Amino acid sequence: MKMKTWTIGLFVVGLICGRAWLSQAQMVGLPVMDTVTPRDKGNLEVTPGVMFGHDMDFYGVRTTVSVLDELRVFLDLGQVDLNDADSNFGVQGGVLYSLEPNDFVDLGIRGAAYYMNTDVLGLSGVNGMLVFSDETLVDHLFLYGGAGLDLVYKSMDSRWGASSSQTEINPVFSLGLSYQFNENFSLFTEADYIDGMYVGMGLSIR
Repeated sequence: MKMKTWTIGLFVVGLICGRAWLSQAQMVGLPVMDTVTPRDKGNLEVTPGVMFGHDMDFYGVRTTVSVLDELRVFLDLGQVDLNDADSNFGVQGGVLYSLEPNDFVDLGIRGAAYYMNTDVLGLSGVNGMLVFSDETLVDHLFLYGGAGLDLVYKSMDSRWGASSSQTEINPVFSLGLSYQFNENFSLFTEADYIDGMYVGMGLSIR
C-alpha cells in the first residue's frame, strides 16, 4: 500500500519551517538516513552527509555493511561543530534490522551509540527506534522515519571553570525522504527531533 502524496507535502513544509527553530546540541553523527528495505549480504554503502542544529552541526561520512540480508551495521565518523564555541571529532555506530515484510510498510529496529567530547561539552549516549519506509506514489521516491527513545549523558564546562553533568531520556522522532536515482545513488533529506529540531542531508553511494 502506497503512502499518500499529501504526506510528502506536509513533510516538506515541516522541514522548511523546522529549520527556523532548530534547538540545543544533542545529536552526534548522521540521522537515520536509510530505508528499511533489506539489502543483499555483503552490500557496502558510503554516505557523506551533514546534520544541522541551532548550536551544533555534524559533517561526516557513514559506512554501512550488510552482514545479512536483513541486518546491516553502520559507522559514522566526522567533525562536530559547536557554533561559536568549539569543535572536535564525533563518532556514532549502530545496527539496523529489517523485520518480516508486510503488505503495508517495511518495518525495522534501529539501535545506535554515539560519543563526542569538546572543551565545553561532552556527549555520550544510546538510542533505539522502530523505523519504517515505503515507496510513495512517485516512482523511486521513498518516505521513511521512526520513533524511539534516546538516553544521553551530558557534561558541560564553562569558560569560567564551572562544570556540571546530567543524564536525560528523551523521545526521538525522524521523518525523511529518499530519492533513488539508480542502483548506485540515493539522496536523503530528513528532519529529526531529540530535545530539539535537526535537519540533515546525505548522498548514499553503493
